[in-house]
Amino acid sequence: MKNNKTGLKIKQSDEELSDVYEELLAAEEELREQYKELQKSEELLRKSEERYKLAIDGANDVIWEWDIEHNKLFVSDKWTSITGYEINNNTSIKFILDNLIDPDDKNAVIHDLREYFTEKTPYYSSEFRIRTKAGKYRWIFNRGKVRRNNEGRPIIMSGSMSDITERKKSQEMVRHLAYYDSLTNLPNRAFFMDKLNNAIKESKNMNKRCAVIFIDLDDFKRINDTLGHSYGDELLKIIGVLLRICAKDPESVARTGGDEFSVILNNVSDANEVSCYCEKIVNLFKIPLEIWEKHIYSSASIAAAVFPDDGDDADSILKNVDVAMHKVKESGKNKYIFYNNSMRDELLRRAEIDRALRDALAGNEFNIYYQPQVDVKTGRIRGFEALLRWKSKTLGFVSPSEFIGVAEETGLIIPIGEQVLRRVCWQNKVWRGKGYSYDILAINVSPVQMRSQNFSNTVKEIINKTQTKRDTIEFEITESVLMEYTDYNLKLINELKDAGIKFALDDFGTEYSSLNYLKLLPISTLKIDKSFVDQLKNSIVERAINSNIINLAHSLNLSVVAEGVEEGEQVEILKDMNCDEIQGFYYSKPLPAAEAEKLLSAQKTFSI
Repeated sequence: MKNNKTGLKIKQSDEELSDVYEELLAAEEELREQYKELQKSEELLRKSEERYKLAIDGANDVIWEWDIEHNKLFVSDKWTSITGYEINNNTSIKFILDNLIDPDDKNAVIHDLREYFTEKTPYYSSEFRIRTKAGKYRWIFNRGKVRRNNEGRPIIMSGSMSDITERKKSQEMVRHLAYYDSLTNLPNRAFFMDKLNNAIKESKNMNKRCAVIFIDLDDFKRINDTLGHSYGDELLKIIGVLLRICAKDPESVARTGGDEFSVILNNVSDANEVSCYCEKIVNLFKIPLEIWEKHIYSSASIAAAVFPDDGDDADSILKNVDVAMHKVKESGKNKYIFYNNSMRDELLRRAEIDRALRDALAGNEFNIYYQPQVDVKTGRIRGFEALLRWKSKTLGFVSPSEFIGVAEETGLIIPIGEQVLRRVCWQNKVWRGKGYSYDILAINVSPVQMRSQNFSNTVKEIINKTQTKRDTIEFEITESVLMEYTDYNLKLINELKDAGIKFALDDFGTEYSSLNYLKLLPISTLKIDKSFVDQLKNSIVERAINSNIINLAHSLNLSVVAEGVEEGEQVEILKDMNCDEIQGFYYSKPLPAAEAEKLLSAQKTFSI
């Protein structure tokens, strides 16, 4: 019985061991599966970490995190490719602020951070320049967001940096195109206006003056026409450089028009300071500028206005300096003029004349007077000069010295001149029809008329329609017709001369007189200006000048008319000099057509 019991116990032990073994095997298999899962998780985690690192390293932006509590900074590897600096313990906020950020941008960066930390702005962003290890500067756009603890104190700030250098270059290029002149590289009119408004604002705040100076090149078109636009462009570049050298602030010089420059002078103490600068500019043009082995002579008209003396805002200052420019051009160019209130009055007067001239054309307000030209030897009336007179319904009598210039500026001289020519030709037809004997009717012709496209055809059409004998019409021109459009004007004059019309050179000696002009111009008559006649009695020099002019004209087979003769003694002197004809108050003032006709009808011979 004992053995049986023992065997039963052994059998039971084996079964228990077998169960335990099965449990161990199951546990081992479970552990093995868990280990495999763990290995798999570790592999996924490793790959995830690698992907995260690749994503950071491959990003175009620098990824950064700033541990504010421990003052530690994490920066991704992209930092090195942008700045050239390796990531190490020195890569800190302080290092970046003190050593890398452009000093001009540092305060703005600190300001942007402070504004964000104090929650004055909803997010942080800032643009600044960083100096790379190679010594170059690159533009950075930085943005980020902060995490705060339960007390609201910033503890972690994360964000990214973008290299925006190329974008900034593009923006600067666009800005340069918008605000700078492409030829001279000077600020253009838009930039000039911004600077002027800022200068005026600053002057108001500081209770100081500033000045605006306009510089307009004289006869610039002549350079383009004679030498070509390449020379003109080069001249503009050189003048731009010279003006910048003269200016206190080079950026205050702008090219505001084709051949126009503008300068702003800040913190002006008095008018003398502005005058000194204008003198510098005038002196620039006293010596020729050498361009491609050619010496270019030029001059400039300069106008100045001072804030607040001459206007209380940019518009009024610009208007007034423009008025001054008009004045300097009118008074002979190659000088400088300050604006004054009388100029504004003159401009308003010119505006009134302009408006009234248009009404005068429509209302037939113009009258033509005739002043006789008398043969010195015989006293016979050789002809008349037709002179335009105007009595306006609104302005009263207006002097030709006032309205002719306005008419030329506005182009109204073209229809006015056509009206004069038509009426003179009809008057000529009437007088000829009555059998009156005289040689010519002289008519003043403006350079503006001659530049009009249909001038020649208009002249021929009027002469044909009025059946005017062409050699009885004499056009009086001044030397200024040769200063512009030289070839065109010479061709036009020769064309009309070939058609039978005569030409006289008026006001000889008052403009750009030269023997070359007398050779070029196909004229038949030379008229000595009144200014040379006035001092004949008292000046040996004036006598010598007049005598030489007359002898020169005769040597060229030209007839000579002396204008503005008012005294008998002048007549005797001119007669001794063999002057051909005399015109002036000594014989007769300009007369209406009816009174001039009385002279012709009486066959009056003036006593000599």
